[in-house]
Amino acid sequence: MSMVEPYASRLERIRRAINFEPVDRVPIVYMGTAFAPKWMGITLAEYSADPAVARDVILAAMERLGDIDGVNLVPGLAPITLAGPSMSRVAIPGREVPADSLWQILEAEVMTVEDYDRIIEQGWKAFMASYLPRVVDMAEFLPAIHWMIENIPRTVQKYREHGFVVVSAPGGNIPFELLCGGRSMARFYLDLYRRPDKVQAAMDVMMPDLIAEAVEGTRAAGTLGGWIGGFRAASGLIAPKTWNRFVFPYYLQMVNAMSDNGLVSILHWDQDWTRDLARLREFPVRKCVLNLDGMTNVRKVRELLQDHVAIMGDIPSKLLSVGQPEDVYEYVRDLVRDVGRTGLILCPGCDAPINTRPENMQAFVAAGHEFGVAAA
Repeated sequence: MSMVEPYASRLERIRRAINFEPVDRVPIVYMGTAFAPKWMGITLAEYSADPAVARDVILAAMERLGDIDGVNLVPGLAPITLAGPSMSRVAIPGREVPADSLWQILEAEVMTVEDYDRIIEQGWKAFMASYLPRVVDMAEFLPAIHWMIENIPRTVQKYREHGFVVVSAPGGNIPFELLCGGRSMARFYLDLYRRPDKVQAAMDVMMPDLIAEAVEGTRAAGTLGGWIGGFRAASGLIAPKTWNRFVFPYYLQMVNAMSDNGLVSILHWDQDWTRDLARLREFPVRKCVLNLDGMTNVRKVRELLQDHVAIMGDIPSKLLSVGQPEDVYEYVRDLVRDVGRTGLILCPGCDAPINTRPENMQAFVAAGHEFGVAAA
């Protein structure tokens, strides 16, 4: 059976949601990176060892869930590749952690104060080429990166053939998140006060390369948008003066560059960003999706931003893991009622956790079908 028509209708539904146009039903998008292998009966070690297995097991989980529109992030990304955007060592299931445990970013001070000068002098790409061997075995890392480059477009096409939209590909990040990972959170936050000019100078050198990576990576993938991450840079963690200097200007540059190239920014923002939501009015209209994890006040988003930025989310992880199906139903019902059916894409907040109860994920999809359709 051809999946062209279902794919086309699902793609149109998501596009209309981003553009604040009426939809026949609020789009439902999957996100459950570690939940899928657990539900489908393979270990996290098997999942982590072979990106093709990861790609296919997420597809199988989505088909098992039934009539959903797509997946938030392109599947099949090997956990070892997280060493790049985190600038940190990664503990892999079946190796540094038990076979059925979640991979872990290992928080440690690896980047030194002197490395700010190296970034400024060498440029970002040259610095990273010399830095990465500190945190990852390049004989393992480079093949994983090459697999991503070669196979992300193929993965997007495979999901399309099965009727599913891949909303975003790994786009990019702002310098704050990268440097915070490399320096460690505690050290980097001190750097912002002890050597702010040096940090900003390094950030300014990094930004053109990070923008180019985001634009080129999203274009090559053929997805609707690019995933632009944020969590350590959240408003709930940083004083306003610091946030306004080291965080927001770089997001504004990134989002504007994506928009100028005809691309949507999927702002995957974990933690609490409520304080600074009004600043998002400076972003281009309807060129972003604010992808939240349940901590930001989603009702404030709609109140302050109205039809400026679409919302994706934000079914909380704790609800999916320890709640009851009726709790999930109620959350989805109230979310759709309070923020409205236009400009909304239903999705697990951040990522459905490894201990998500299958009946809760199924309730999320069923509730989306029940409450996402306008009353007759």
